[in-house]
Amino acid sequence: MKEEYLKKVQTVDDLITAFYACLGGESGEKRDWDFFKFLFHPQAFKIGYEKDINSNFRPQWIHPNDYVERIGYWFDNTRETAFYEREVGRVVETYANIGHAFSHCEAFHSKEDMANNKPYKQDMKSIQLAYYQDRWWIINMFWHGVTPEFPVPERYKTFQQFP
Repeated sequence: MKEEYLKKVQTVDDLITAFYACLGGESGEKRDWDFFKFLFHPQAFKIGYEKDINSNFRPQWIHPNDYVERIGYWFDNTRETAFYEREVGRVVETYANIGHAFSHCEAFHSKEDMANNKPYKQDMKSIQLAYYQDRWWIINMFWHGVTPEFPVPERYKTFQQFP
């Protein structure tokens, strides 16, 4: 299994594509959470900006393992609708063994919504990456919801890669 996983983390593009693919599925469909955790460095965090009770944006940290325990159960067992994410655009910069990607994505409640281009939300993700031990790792992933106050800049609406 590890060799199969390693094939999917050899390039930044493969790693980010694999991340989006492993979360998608129908209601109650089991995800490959071992693979999801494999994408992240053991010391990585997922950090989402959400509004608090005073409507102020604040970061919330969660370790990928904790995400699997909390959110994974919900995806696999209790979610009443499907969940799919599709990347719309990405800007990647790399230097030596470090990389960074800004990734614009959309989320959908069904394959039909995705086919009809009807997302229920959009996010911008900042993904910090490192190459070592013969593979790329997600070191940290920040995301922020797209809102009228924080629209998607034009440069993130297409795919671009810089060395």
